[in-house]
Amino acid sequence: MNDKIAKLKHLLPHLLEHNLDHVKEHEKWVELCESAGLKEIAGDLRKVVSHFEACTPLFEDAVKKIEKL
Repeated sequence: MNDKIAKLKHLLPHLLEHNLDHVKEHEKWVELCESAGLKEIAGDLRKVVSHFEACTPLFEDAVKKIEKL
């Protein structure tokens, strides 16, 4: 196995976890905005959360694939 693949095997699970951390953090900001009456901003941040959530299965698939190598 070459070094780049080995690095990816280490990196991809980290990126998946990092993405999940972003989702949690952004959800906190959504709640904060909602409680402050900033509904439009909360709506914008919900869209951000959705985009991060959409990345999760892509990272999961990449992790599964790289683990097979």
